[in-house]
Amino acid sequence: MKGNATTLKQGFDKFLALAKKFFGSDFYIALQAILILLGWSLKIWVPMLCVVAALGALPLFLFRDSKPLLVPLVMFTVIIRDNRHHLNSFAPLLVIVAVLVAAMIFNLIRFKRSFKPLLPQNIKGFHLSLIALAIPFAFGGVGSPYDHPLAVLTAFALVLVIAGAYTYFTVTLRDSEDREKLPEYILKTLFATGVVITIQLIIYYAGLGDINEVLTAMSRKNIALGWAGPNNVAPMLSICVPATLYFCIKRNMFTPLFTFLALVEYVLIITTGCRGAILFTTIAMPPMILYVAVKSENKVSFILSVSVIFLVGVVLCAYYGNKVVEVLSVMLRKGLDDSNRSSLYDSAIKAFRQWPIFGAGWDYRLGGLAKNDYTPYWYHSTFFQILATMGLVGLVTFVFFYFWRYRTFLVMAKHPACLALLAGHALFDAYGMIDTNFFGPTFFIILLVMTIVVEVNVPDNKCRAFAGHNPFSELASYFRYVSEKKRSAREAEQKRLEAANSSAPARPAQPANSQTGGHSEAPKVSSTPPSKHANSPSKAENSNAEPAVNEGPAVNDESANAEPSPTTDETPTQHERETPASGAPAPSDEG
Repeated sequence: MKGNATTLKQGFDKFLALAKKFFGSDFYIALQAILILLGWSLKIWVPMLCVVAALGALPLFLFRDSKPLLVPLVMFTVIIRDNRHHLNSFAPLLVIVAVLVAAMIFNLIRFKRSFKPLLPQNIKGFHLSLIALAIPFAFGGVGSPYDHPLAVLTAFALVLVIAGAYTYFTVTLRDSEDREKLPEYILKTLFATGVVITIQLIIYYAGLGDINEVLTAMSRKNIALGWAGPNNVAPMLSICVPATLYFCIKRNMFTPLFTFLALVEYVLIITTGCRGAILFTTIAMPPMILYVAVKSENKVSFILSVSVIFLVGVVLCAYYGNKVVEVLSVMLRKGLDDSNRSSLYDSAIKAFRQWPIFGAGWDYRLGGLAKNDYTPYWYHSTFFQILATMGLVGLVTFVFFYFWRYRTFLVMAKHPACLALLAGHALFDAYGMIDTNFFGPTFFIILLVMTIVVEVNVPDNKCRAFAGHNPFSELASYFRYVSEKKRSAREAEQKRLEAANSSAPARPAQPANSQTGGHSEAPKVSSTPPSKHANSPSKAENSNAEPAVNEGPAVNDESANAEPSPTTDETPTQHERETPASGAPAPSDEG
């Protein structure tokens, strides 16, 4: 029995080692891409999405590495075949989210993760800014009429779940054995995503019939892949182009293939008719190609590939000259008109003026553009969306969000993989300023995955939210310091008063029948004859003498040290009380 148990354990350990190797390999990424493409093309995306999610969650139960879950988080959105605006009936798929959350919690507990990266002195600025987004999402719309409070709660819950997932990956990827390879791992995932989208567009265009139908669809922007329209496909491909070009840098025999795919993706962006993505990607292409040409270990192969592909493109444009001119003329006639965006921006400004602090909220005019009951009213601009829905609170919060995100990328920009992710991110954000994609949950998650793999590689002493300080403990220490200082000041003041009271001259003893009612011993008679004015008050006594404090029978220190004097029946004058301790006669009024 013991031998069988040992054999089983060895077999299971071998299985875990093979599984870990597979889930960390390129084959795993390729498998996920194939499953997603099959689910989309065969219109069985719902069961296939469950398989994709299960493959992503399984490693969390088997070993520490959480990296495999990043792949479906980047790619899952492109599997959706049904119209993205009519997904109400697919709400039960949210169970997948619950399963993934359970897998994350199990992974944290099973492998006893360290939460040191979350300490205030260690937490990164972008991570904290992401958590802070809960504030504008929670209070967005305060003061405005809540027409759909459930929509507001849904948006808030979504931010909490995303921030929680980001926190999980911060903890788990920070101690990953190969975290420095994570940026390239995600670039491979984006490359595979670009290939999937490219095939989807080719299948879609092929299903339209002849070339005339294809060109008509391009000119009219009649592209519907289910998960996306033209204004979603184009910015997604913009993210994938830098990832594809990145693989032309390292020495390999597939540089011409990577170059070809990158330029095909760029051409497909043009076919979507999405003018914003076309504009920003066209501006970015020359510097990206130049950077790769300088950094590439395959310079000759890359430059030749670009030249050949460019010449082939020129030939094709000449062959289909009339059709190409027709499509381009339609685009040029539209030019850079705002497609009625100016009215949307005016509406955003109006909402901001009415509710400037917290905005109109995410439920304001819910479904007004998408003609459903769950899509927010998109103002087709990230800036105006923030301004209208979350007001000044949201604007300030997102300023910090963008600041920390780009600072994180710039700190790591010397690494080509991180720079490629930065390029894709910048292209998406630039387009987001004139469209709605930034706040689409799927795109938001993709951008966060691109950020987390860079942030976990930032040196420990860089990009920290509080510059290595713990503001909470330091604030408590400050209050303790202030309290201790006040207490010390009170004690010092009390000691000073006690010292002043003890060193003050005591009132001399008075006879029982004196005006002050004091009781004292009979005065001693001095051996020196009294002055002739001893019984009369002096001018000094009348003008400068301070009234003695009646402290009872206490005796003046000077009187105690004075020479013995003969006792008299007369009460001593003030002048006599101030006689020096040496016993010399007191000076007379005449001086």
